[in-house]
Amino acid sequence: MKRICIILILLLMINCFSIISVFAEDENLTVTDNSYDENVIDTYGKIIETNGVTETVTGTVKDSMQEVTVVITEGEYEGEEFTTNYSLSYDVDGKILADELDVGDKVTVQISKDADGNITVTVMDVVRFNYIIALFILFLLSIILVGQKKGIKAILGLVLTIIVIYLVMIKGIFNGNNAIWNSILSAVLIILGTLIIIGDGINRKVITATLGTFGGVLSAGIIAIIFNSLSKMTGASEDAIQLSINMTRINFNFRDLLFSGIIVAALGACMDVGMSIASSLDEIKMKNPEITGKELFESGMNIGRDIIGTMSNTLILAYVGGSLTLILLFMACDMSLMEILNKETIAEQIISALSGSMGVIFTVPITSFVYSILNKDKVIYRKSSDNKIAGKRSLKI
Repeated sequence: MKRICIILILLLMINCFSIISVFAEDENLTVTDNSYDENVIDTYGKIIETNGVTETVTGTVKDSMQEVTVVITEGEYEGEEFTTNYSLSYDVDGKILADELDVGDKVTVQISKDADGNITVTVMDVVRFNYIIALFILFLLSIILVGQKKGIKAILGLVLTIIVIYLVMIKGIFNGNNAIWNSILSAVLIILGTLIIIGDGINRKVITATLGTFGGVLSAGIIAIIFNSLSKMTGASEDAIQLSINMTRINFNFRDLLFSGIIVAALGACMDVGMSIASSLDEIKMKNPEITGKELFESGMNIGRDIIGTMSNTLILAYVGGSLTLILLFMACDMSLMEILNKETIAEQIISALSGSMGVIFTVPITSFVYSILNKDKVIYRKSSDNKIAGKRSLKI
């Protein structure tokens, strides 16, 4: 069974690459060539000297500038040193300031050359990717330390999820494919792959959790589509509008992207609920083989009712946390509560949180019903060290 599971997972991963290859060759893609300015070079550098911060005022605009010396570490100008100013101000009033750069900081640099050959160097931002990698490694080590063998399986599931999200969902949507169908396909691959890895192969518990999870996620998506349509959501937040001004390669359907975001956000919570209920019912069935399908369904509902409260809070708190800064900024602008809730950016988060929570809620009866149907017959479970006998989960009588 383990070999079969490994083969299935490999096939899923190969399928991901195959799908994205097909997407890339689609003749109906909306991607067009993007212009390139040969006089502007984006590269990397390292801060080797820092000086004091000075404030400049131009009209009503206040700007805090830090003088730094940067050495270019890549590209045509590698090894050359430039002294320039790094803007610390994020807004015109100077209320939001970036941290000052320190010697040794790695930064992104833009080098531009005018018609006379004069070079202008601008420090754009701090390179944060190395810190993200360090945090990710610490995260993986924590999973292995606490979860041990189960932790390794969790990492395999996480790797599969990242591959599917990037290659199938993100790349597929970027290449012009329908966001809704891409999201559904990605959800199916992630649910199957992750639950097969965590659930030790294909068995009734995994089948139950898979169907329950997919049913809950699909419910969340359908509810989101209905209420996004009723409330006439565009899906275009302030950041999306600003970025789309300079977007020349592809036109995204922001309404469909709302659906994709909700699918991804609800997927983890629904998968957690689906597997928790399926595992609990599996344990109950093993301890009490005489239990009927109706009693299994009732047990699943009772277990699910305890889970619903915390998982719904998890999703809603996650969305509130993501919108907290924006809500406070709206309040600082003397906007009333109704005005804040009516803002599309906030309303979008509320609909997403409630839709995802309802997906979690619907996962409970779907999972309970599927398990009760699959296990309505009397089954004898003989428990060994890994709850398996000759590769079989159960023997019917």
